[in-house]
This record gives sequence, structure tokens and C-alpha cells, in this order.
Amino acid sequence: MISHKVEPTKKKKTVPELPSMFSSLPDEIIENILARVSRWKYPLLSLVSKRFHSLLSSMEIYKTRSQVGADETCVYVWLKLPDHPCASWFSLEPNKKRTKLKSKIGFKRDPSVMSVVPIPRSSTNSFPDLYYTTTVGPEIYISGGPYPEPSSSVRIFDCRSHTWRDAPNMIVARENAETVLLDEKIYVMGGCDIDKYYANWIEVFDVKTESWTAFPGPGADEDDLRNNLRNNNNECYIVNVFEGKLYVAADEKEYSYDPKNGTWKLVRENSSFTTDSVYIWAKMGNVTYGCTDSGNLMWSGFENESIEWREIKGLEKLRKHPTRGLETGIDFGLVGFGGQLLVMWYPSLTKRRNTIWYAKISVESRRNGREVWGKVECVDALTFPVESCEGFGCVAASV
Repeated sequence: MISHKVEPTKKKKTVPELPSMFSSLPDEIIENILARVSRWKYPLLSLVSKRFHSLLSSMEIYKTRSQVGADETCVYVWLKLPDHPCASWFSLEPNKKRTKLKSKIGFKRDPSVMSVVPIPRSSTNSFPDLYYTTTVGPEIYISGGPYPEPSSSVRIFDCRSHTWRDAPNMIVARENAETVLLDEKIYVMGGCDIDKYYANWIEVFDVKTESWTAFPGPGADEDDLRNNLRNNNNECYIVNVFEGKLYVAADEKEYSYDPKNGTWKLVRENSSFTTDSVYIWAKMGNVTYGCTDSGNLMWSGFENESIEWREIKGLEKLRKHPTRGLETGIDFGLVGFGGQLLVMWYPSLTKRRNTIWYAKISVESRRNGREVWGKVECVDALTFPVESCEGFGCVAASV
């Protein structure tokens, strides 16, 4: 007779579900904990319980994120699609780790894959192009309209909730107006008839009071300057902001504006900023970086009371690659991303018309601040769920 030894049943350890672990904690403590988690995990965490969903859906958690220093940089890309009146917007979401790290152009690929996530739009929330935007914390301000559709409207995109709202209209309708943020105020310049609106050539939006003021551009008493601007399609460009002042290039000259006393000053007869040099830029820390229409990455220094643009050194290989280098680009984007420069470009030689290449570049100041060197950390491509695009832009916000 064979006896079967029956093993005693082992009691399985019971692991409490996540909600019960937090059930005795007040909302303030749970919110403080969740605020330190990457916001990319929020959609999944919202499924844990109704309480989690409520806390993660509230705007209060983003205030807590800011207070505890848990803000993250979120990058948005817009595509101009053929035969589409409005742009299509996408967010870039860091995803799983990649194992194959060698790219086609001899640089390491991005170790963390970035997913392209479409942002839904409704019939009442059309998505404009992002040629000229200003980011204030988690909000993106779009002032005026594109060429040739001048508008006085100001739209605000909230990156926390992916919703739109309207700000008070500008005094003047503008198209392709330039914008910059200085001391919690948005400066909007140009994009309108210089003869008709020179007294309101620059408008200032106070973010806190949500009110507009206006003042004339540089050289209000210089007839030659105004004539030259008129003959050159009103070309007047915001160069930079530095130490509380606004720097503007007009008629090849460079002026500074001091908001404290409301005065303009001619600081340079020949500005280093021209339309065929730096045409997009991004601020990271106390330094402003830019990209030319030929794919050169630049940085701006301050010398003799004016802004001086210089090339970032060490990026020759990235710029000169014959098929995927920056010199092959026909469109560019540039933002600060996690302490690095994120540059995007659309190669003219690419066969895939829905692919945009990007590089993450770390920068280092050398020779007592007289030089900036760049190091390419990785190069990779973003493939968008469209057949082709005619142009693109990008913007970053802190959320």
C-alpha cells in the first residue's frame, strides 16, 4: 500500500492593495507623495482608485509639484499638414529603455525611447501653428495670427489639462509677431503696419494682472529708421533679454530697452543678429541658444553693452553629416530639455516625409565664459502618424 504524503498548504502572503495602504492618510500627504511621481505615470495611477483619480485630476497637485521641485519639462511638437487649415499637436513622452544604441549616422541612439502622443482636438479648439510663442510655467501663450491672417487674439494652452482659454485681446491685430518673456511680462513686437501703429509697436502683457500696455519701438523720432523698416517689410527683431533689459535689432542696428525708466538706447550700429543668422532660439539657465537657417547652433554672450552671437564649438560631425546632418535640414526646432539642448530638424534628403530627427546636446562653458562647447549625447528620429508634413515647430513647458 502506497501512502501519499500530503504537504501542508502554505498560506500565501496577502499584499494589501494600494488604496488600503493609503486609506488612513489625509489627502494632503497622499498628494505630496503623488506629486513626486512622474506625470507620465498619472494616467495609470488614476485607475487605482477614485480617490487617486480625483487627486491626480486636480490642479492642486501641480502646485505641489512646483513647491517640492518635481516639475518636468514637457515638449510639444506641431506639424503643418498638407491641405489642413490647423496644425496637429503632439507631446513627446519618455518611454521604455532601448538596447540597440547605435544610430545610422554614427552617434549613440537615445537610450529612452520618446513616444509621439497625439493631442486630441475638438471643433471648438483648433490648434494654431507655433511660430511665435511664449511659455510661462505650464502655459503656452500664442499672440496674434499667422501670415497673412493678423489677429489681436491671445490663446493660452494649459499643458496640465490640455485645454485652451482666451486671454484679453491685444490693442493691435498682428501677424507673425515676435514675443519674449521678461519679468513675468510678455513683450509682443511687430507684425503690423509701422506707420499706422508705431505708437503701439510693442505691447506688454502683464501675466499677473492680465492687462495690456503699449509703447513705441526704437527710434521713434528717427524718420530714416522708420522709412527703412517700412521698405524692409517692417523687419524688427527681438534679439534677447539680458539683465532686465530687452534687446531689439532694427535696420541692422541694435537697441536696448529698459522697462524701469521706459527708455531706448542705441548700443550697436551693426547688430550681430540678422534674419539669415539666428531665427529660432531657446533660453536655458542664463544663456540663450539659437539655430541658424543653415543648421549652425549658436549661443549669445554680452559684450560692450550689446548681444554677441557665437557658434557652439564641437558639433562639426553632427552638422556636416551628408544625409542626416544639420546642414541638410530645411526646418528646425530648439528647446531646453532636462539641462540639455534638444535640437530637431527635418532633413531635405529623407525619404520618409513623416520623420523628424533630433539630437540631445550637453553644453559646457570654457575659457572663462568666452566659449561654449557642445557634446552630442544621442541622435534619433521621431516618426509621426501622418503621411507627410510641410513644416513643424516645438515648444517646451515646465509641468
